[in-house]
Amino acid sequence: MNSVDIRRSFPEDAEMAVPFIYSSGPTAFDYVFKTKRFSAQDFLRFAFVRKGGEFSYQNHYSVLVNNQLVGAGAVFTGDEILGFTMSNAKRIIQFYGINSTSIIPRGLKIESLIRPPRKPEVAIGHLGIRESFRGQGLGTMLMEKLMESPKINGHTSFILDVSVDNPNAQKLYERMGFTITKKCLSTLNNKYAQVVDHNRMSRNIL
Repeated sequence: MNSVDIRRSFPEDAEMAVPFIYSSGPTAFDYVFKTKRFSAQDFLRFAFVRKGGEFSYQNHYSVLVNNQLVGAGAVFTGDEILGFTMSNAKRIIQFYGINSTSIIPRGLKIESLIRPPRKPEVAIGHLGIRESFRGQGLGTMLMEKLMESPKINGHTSFILDVSVDNPNAQKLYERMGFTITKKCLSTLNNKYAQVVDHNRMSRNIL
């Protein structure tokens, strides 16, 4: 029988966890963070091992099966967004140096499509499970764990965004009580990626 553990992430999870985080939205991550010199995952690894910001290990949970890391996901609130914005900008400047002047505007454009949570909202995101472990209920277990986070106290609703080319994920979210509240049309593209339309989904916090 497989042993499943879903726990808070640690910095040393980076090499295994970052590919799953990236898989949750590869075109969006590439649109913002990919450059001629660096891949999006290069930046995500840099940010994951540091405190502060949306991509820090502090916001993530890791899924382990028989002590093997096979998935990851994040939970954060609208109350954290201002601090995230400052921390994310700091990490981008540290990592990209002078080239950060082209990265930060891309990030702002993505946020016009995949909007951060507002004050009463809790966002679920960066969800990824290793392909060979999908269909075993791990995605549901991870979602349930994230939605039990102490961060939900005092908030009214969960939100998440799913790309239109990921219908399996959308079906999972629908089974868990999420409904589409807005269809977000994308015109974002550059030489690294074309970002598709996304659906904003939400569910009341019970």
